[in-house]
Amino acid sequence: MLKKPTVRGEIRSTPRVECTVPAIIQDKGVSIACTVEDLSITGCRVRLNSFTKLSGRFLFEFPRKNIKVLAELIWINGDEAGIRFLHTDSPPGNPSG
Repeated sequence: MLKKPTVRGEIRSTPRVECTVPAIIQDKGVSIACTVEDLSITGCRVRLNSFTKLSGRFLFEFPRKNIKVLAELIWINGDEAGIRFLHTDSPPGNPSG
C-alpha cells in the first residue's frame, strides 16, 4: 500500500477543512471506528483507533448524519489513512460488487 506523501505545500484539487468527526469503515463485514481529521468533497484523512489492515474499497459511514459512501484507500501510515470518496449515481451497497 502506498505511504502518505511527504510533500511540502501539497496542491489539492479541492480544499480540505480540519475537523474531528467520528466515522465508521465497513470493510468485509467488520466495523472499524475512526476519526476524520480533515475532510473535503473528494476524500478525507482519518485516524484509526488501532492499527488495521484495510482492503482497497469499502463503505465509509458518517453515522451522526446517516451518510454512507463507497470509498477507496489511497495511503496508510501507522494509524492514519487517506481515503478517496467514490461518487456514484447508485446508492452504496456491497463495495466489492
